[in-house]
Amino acid sequence: MAKRSFSNLSAEDQALLAPFPRDFAAIPELTDYGTSDFDTSLNKAAEAARLSFLEQQLKECLQKAAEDKKTPIFTIALIAGDCVILDALAKAGLLTKVKIIFVDTYTLFPETVAFLHEVEQHYGFKALVYHAKGIETQQEYDSKYRSIHFDSAGNLQQDQITPYDTLCKVEPLNRAIEEYKSECWINGRRRDHGDMRASLSVWEGGKLNPLAMWSFEDCWLYLRRNNVPYHPLHDVGYASLGDKHSTIKVANDKWMLYKGERSGRFVGLNNADGSKKTECGIHKNPAKKAKTSDTRAQPKAATA
Repeated sequence: MAKRSFSNLSAEDQALLAPFPRDFAAIPELTDYGTSDFDTSLNKAAEAARLSFLEQQLKECLQKAAEDKKTPIFTIALIAGDCVILDALAKAGLLTKVKIIFVDTYTLFPETVAFLHEVEQHYGFKALVYHAKGIETQQEYDSKYRSIHFDSAGNLQQDQITPYDTLCKVEPLNRAIEEYKSECWINGRRRDHGDMRASLSVWEGGKLNPLAMWSFEDCWLYLRRNNVPYHPLHDVGYASLGDKHSTIKVANDKWMLYKGERSGRFVGLNNADGSKKTECGIHKNPAKKAKTSDTRAQPKAATA
């Protein structure tokens, strides 16, 4: 396992990241390779061959986007799949051709921002950080909006879910797409995330979902094989990471199940129709309604 270096990070970032070994020991594994050496050997060889195919397909997909689409952007939330895409972009030499967009909602885990600084150092790039328009600092958001969006216990109020999503997620993303006139929004959505994404395609008009056909286990197999830095809070039970107020840990035996990764997201939040919230606002439309034509249209604006 390669040693991670925090030498150029701030003391605050180093303190946030230091408690987490990120040696994959705490990450659950799914596949039963068999009880005999014969079965184990062949099963692992089959898995390795499949992963090699997925890696090559991912590389070619990202290269195609960089070659054929105007100013592709990649929105990174630093969850496992995003780390796969970031590493693949770096290996393909595409970090100078794809804009890396990070939306700071001002309600993220502190470790998420520290980890962003770590991967910036690790891969040698600088993310373009977007946040609520006109709100330049965490302190400004806290003073102007926290008491509006959240109750005294720190819970996002039901009637503030859409206003919060619009201010802190949807508008910043749409602004990034418009400012860079991007024809290709690269993101980490996958079919196994759940019903709303079950029919997802790789090429979706102005969106590119390069991991659409991958599983959560595939993502972790890639991260292990390539010793990719991953979010520190995965080590303590978080299968996925989003806003701190609506993200909880997931039992290890549920991580790799269908919908398991995101089962700890949007906890306690409902849509306007009363259904359980499963999307953050920027990915609202079901995959089955997505356009898959290979046009040069800009990515469809996100809506809350």
